[in-house]
Order: sequence, then structure tokens, then C-alpha cells
Amino acid sequence: MAQYELNVLDYWLIIRKRKYTIVLTTILVLLFTISLTRALAPVPVYEAQARVKFDRATTVQSLLLEAIAASPTTDLPTQAEVIRSFPVLEPVARRMNLVPAEVTEDVRYSEAYLNVIYSLQQRIKTTQEGSTNIIRIVVSSDVPDMAQQIANFSAEAYRQYNIDTRNRQMRDTRRFVEEQISSLENRVKAADEALREFKEQEGQVFLDAEAKRALDDYTLLETEYNKQTRLREEAIRGLEFLKSGKSPRKGQQDRIFTEDSTQIIFIMNQRLYELLQERDNLTINYTPEHMLVKEVDKKIANHKAEMVRELEAKVKNLNERLVTLRAQIDKYRGQYLSFPKKAIDLARLEREAKVNNELYSTLKLRHQEVLVKSAEGRIEEVTIIEPATLPTVPINAPNTQLNMIVGSLMGLFLGIVLAFMRESFDTSIGTIEGVEEFLKLPVLGVIPRFDEKEVLAAAAKELPADTSPETLDLFSKLVTLYDPKSVLAEAFRSLRTNVLFAGMDRHVKTLLFTSAGLGEGKSTVVINLAIALAQDGKRVLLVDSDLRKPIIAPRLGLPREPGLTEVLVGGATWRDVVRSVTDLMLGTLGVDCVMNTPGLDNLNVLASGAIPPNPAEFLNSNRLKDLILEMREEYDFVLFDTPPILPISDAVTVGSRVDAAVLVYQVGRVGRNALKRAKFLLDHAQAVVLGTVLTNVRPEVTPEYAYYRYEYR
Repeated sequence: MAQYELNVLDYWLIIRKRKYTIVLTTILVLLFTISLTRALAPVPVYEAQARVKFDRATTVQSLLLEAIAASPTTDLPTQAEVIRSFPVLEPVARRMNLVPAEVTEDVRYSEAYLNVIYSLQQRIKTTQEGSTNIIRIVVSSDVPDMAQQIANFSAEAYRQYNIDTRNRQMRDTRRFVEEQISSLENRVKAADEALREFKEQEGQVFLDAEAKRALDDYTLLETEYNKQTRLREEAIRGLEFLKSGKSPRKGQQDRIFTEDSTQIIFIMNQRLYELLQERDNLTINYTPEHMLVKEVDKKIANHKAEMVRELEAKVKNLNERLVTLRAQIDKYRGQYLSFPKKAIDLARLEREAKVNNELYSTLKLRHQEVLVKSAEGRIEEVTIIEPATLPTVPINAPNTQLNMIVGSLMGLFLGIVLAFMRESFDTSIGTIEGVEEFLKLPVLGVIPRFDEKEVLAAAAKELPADTSPETLDLFSKLVTLYDPKSVLAEAFRSLRTNVLFAGMDRHVKTLLFTSAGLGEGKSTVVINLAIALAQDGKRVLLVDSDLRKPIIAPRLGLPREPGLTEVLVGGATWRDVVRSVTDLMLGTLGVDCVMNTPGLDNLNVLASGAIPPNPAEFLNSNRLKDLILEMREEYDFVLFDTPPILPISDAVTVGSRVDAAVLVYQVGRVGRNALKRAKFLLDHAQAVVLGTVLTNVRPEVTPEYAYYRYEYR
């Protein structure tokens, strides 16, 4: 392209010119995008979601159980991890028939069995929704039904696990109280029966006030001694448990028992429970060898060591207290020897009966509380508020629509880039300004591109119906003859005007037409220009000097022989072989066509004649030079049609003998270097190049032709 400043219209013309490149590139990129999207599409993964609500129970029953268990309130992050724990997912695997319904302990903890449970665990993600008490259960799977089932089964299994865990403590408490009542009933009956039998046998026994006070003090000391003994035994059992080295599992069963909630041991016991619970939560996702689990194990060991030291100190204090109490009891026991034996026995029996009855009453009251709480129903802290629905669209499905849009835009952009690249690397010259700047020659005419079908249809109207397709095709190129009102005919008349003005100063009468390569339309241009000049009143001689592939005579419906060849060899004079309007009427054109076209009587044609074996020698003879001089004297214009200049030297030979030459160039057909070489050959032969004629010009180059049609008035 010529290097001149481009405006918006120029860019638009380039896009229109290369529109097929842009469209094809866009389609190819779009197809590639679709194919790549399908080829790289991952295995579809479906995601199902269920939501559960966790409400920590705040009833009297739950508070009682919390007090008995001495465990802190469980937070939602912990509950979220519990959903993914082994106890919850094992029922899910059984329900989905992934594992057998009943297995032995060895099979249950085998690697294959655990891998099934852990594979389910990997599919499940649990998160707390913001600051609410709602937990979202998200399950991913390559099968939609499986994702939905796992989500719903996990929610149901978690709900059932929570119910079982929370109500198990109530059942254990009730069972313990009932066992204690059953055992205590026998003791109460035995104490009452012993007191009754004693009274029946011994009758009424009386003690004075002093003896009664001493007996009461003895009773209190003995009761305190028994209590301290129980506390010491409790502390000793705790020491034995802590020193036994049992693995911390199953929560509360691994803790020591203490009935004194004011002691530091009670507080330390709660802390031990918290550490054990933290370890259980970690082992849901980590092995015992994990760093976090080992760190908690270390904390548990250190805490147990502190508890051991505290219990040892407690046992020591209790031993000292028991020694003191034993001394006081022995002191009072010495006083009992002065009391009547029956009074002492009566006091002991009454004390035992009273203690047993009070303890029995306390247990019965506790039993009634447990029964009342059990009658309220089971504790339910988990509610399924949103079951999972069947997923229909994979979460990793490629966005085909977006990819197509992006692919189309990328293809369009790439197409425009390629269009401008083709335009930049195009060695042909595609604009009038480019041709004039490159060749330093004026553009004498611009022949627009025409539709072959329309041209053939218009030509068929002027010829008989039985005209052969070959003849019709040749005749269709004579647009100034059969369609003078067309855009093409006007283009040739414009060329005629420019040729007249361009050759006026040089008195150009003999004019040669050639082109750089084959098929650029020079013969069509020279024939139509000859007709246009004849219609303008100029006497014109059209000479077919293409002795290799002559086309002038066949297009005008004239015989090819005799012609220029016969004249050059001396077999005839040129005046005798020139065809006039009479020959045109007798030829294929016919009388009607010739008569309806004014000015054809000014047109004479010299055909090529027989094709010689050595055309170059014929055209290089002096006879041609003399012939051209004679023709110049008798005609206003003598137009020569010659072969292309690059493959054949005929045009160079003739060009040196005529007044001027016109270079015909089909836009975009040949490279700029070839066009420049053609001009160089003409210049080297000292031919005067009058200008160029652009053929097959698209509207991108001359947009005005698409909207203009000349009409005669």
C-alpha cells in the first residue's frame, strides 16, 4: 500500500476489502474454542447442599445433664466437624450399602473399611453460615443422585447421633439412681427391722442429757470419719486411674469421679474433659501421629501429672484428718464404756435407720426428677431445615456461552489484525493514490468490478436466442455497445475523455495497450475504448497486434484472417484487410445491434491474421514501423492490443514505434514489483507511458461507482 495517512474511511474500506478474511478467522477461532472447550472439559462434578440448625437445649433436663457430665457447651465449629466424623459417616456408608450392615471390630477398624468412610469424608464440607447457628453440609460427587443422598443421609445421621448422645446420659442417670434405690431399700428395711426387734426385746431404754449429747457427738465424728474415708478412697482410685496410663478415649469414662464440686480436683477434672474432647475432635481428621494430636497428647499428660500431684497432696491431708478423727472417736468411745450397752446399741440403730431413710428419701426425690424429665421426651438439638435437592448442573461445567462470546470476540479481533496484516504485506497496489504515487503516472480510468451474471443477461437480450454460450461470453465484454447506460460504459467514456486530454499536448494518435501479466482486462479496455472514441466521432482503427492469443476479432464477431500477419509478410495491403461497419453488420453482432449503436461507422478493425511461428520477429520488422506511420495519417486514433509485457517482449517492440502506451493494471492481481518492472521495460524502450487504467476495481477503492449510474436525457 502507498504510505499516506489513513483516516476512518480508509480503515473501513480495508475491513470491507478483507471481510472474508475476518469472517473466516472468526469462524475458525469460534470452532476452535468450541472444540477446545469440549476436549478440555473436566469430569462433571455435582454439588448438593443440605442445611441443619443446631440449638443447644436449655431445659431443666439439659442443665441437669450438663451438671452431671461437667462438660462445657459445644460450639458450632466443633459440631461442623462432628458431622464429618467417623460415628456419623459410618451409618451413612451402611445406608448407602458401601459397607456391610454388621461387621466385627477387626473389620471395622481395617484399612479398607476406614478408607470407605474417609472417602465419604473427603466429599463433605461443612461450614457455619455467618454468625448463625446454621450449618451447611456441602457434598460433591460425579453422580448427582449420590451427592444428594450423601447430603441428606449425613444430615439425618448427624441428627440421630446428637439425639443418641444427648439422651444416653439421661438413661445412664436413671439406671444409676434406680440401682442405688434398689440397693438402699434393702438397707433401710434391714435397719428398720433391727431397730424394731431391739425395741421389742429390750423395751424402752433411757439416757440422761449428758450421755445423749456425748452419743450425738460420737455419731457426728463417726459420720465425718466415714465421709473422709470415702474421699480418700476416691482420691486413691483417681491416682490409680491416672497412673495406669490408659489412652484418653470415650470422653467422660476416662475422667476420675469426684462428688465435691468445690474442690480444685473438680475443676481440673473439667479441664481434662475439655482436652480429651479436643483430642477426639482432632482425630476426626488427623492420625494420632499428627503434630496437632501429639501437642494435645502432651497437654493431657502434663495436666494428668498436675492432677496426680494434687491428688497425692489430698490423700496426705485426708490421712492426717482421719488420724485426728480416729483419736477423737477413740476418746468418745472410752466414754461409751460407762454408758449402758443397750443405750449405745439403741442409739446406733436409730442413727443407721435415720441415715438410711434420709438417703433413701433423697434418691427417691432424684428418681422422680429423672422420671419427670424422661416423660418430657427426648432431647433434640438438631433440626434439618433444608434437605438437599438433586443437582442438575455440574459446578465445574464450562461456560460454553461465555466461551463462545469470548471466542467470537477474539476471532473478530484476530481477523481484523490479520486483515490489516494482509493489507500491509500485500505487494499489490489497491488504491488510486497508491498506483499514482508508486508509478508516478496518472490513472486515466477506473473500471469497476462487474457481476458476470448481470453482464451475460444484458448481452443475451441483444443477441439471437440461439447464440452459443462462447459467443455470448465474448459479446458480453462489449458493454459500451449493448448497455451504454451502465456504470461500466460510463467508466469507459470517462477513460476516453482522460485519454483525449492526456494526449492533447503530445498529439497522441497511435496508442498501445498492454499489461504486466495475463488476465488483467487490457483487450476489454481497448475494445470498449475504441467503441467509445468512435461514438465520439473520432475515426478509430483497432489493431489486434497480439499474434499469440488474439481476441479482438472474435469478440467483435469478425473473422481473424486475413489480418496483420498477412500485411507484414506482404501478402496483402492493410487497407484491403481492414474491417468496417459493413463487416460488423454481417458478423455476429448483426444489423440491428450495429444500427442501434451510433458511431460504429467510425470504427475500423485490423484483425491479427494467422498466428505466425515467430511473432516477435514479425513485430520487430521495419514494415510495422511504416505501417504505423500510414495508419496515423488516415485515422484520428490507432489503438494496438498487445500481449502482456512481462512474459513476452512484443509490447516492448511495438511500444517504441507508437506515440504512447497505456498500462492496464487489475487491482490486487499482480505485485507492485511486477508492475514497476512493466513500466521500466516500457521506459527502457523509450516508449511514452501516458498513464494507467485500473480494472476490476471494488467499491472499497472507488465507492462512488456503487451509487452512480449515468442516464441519457
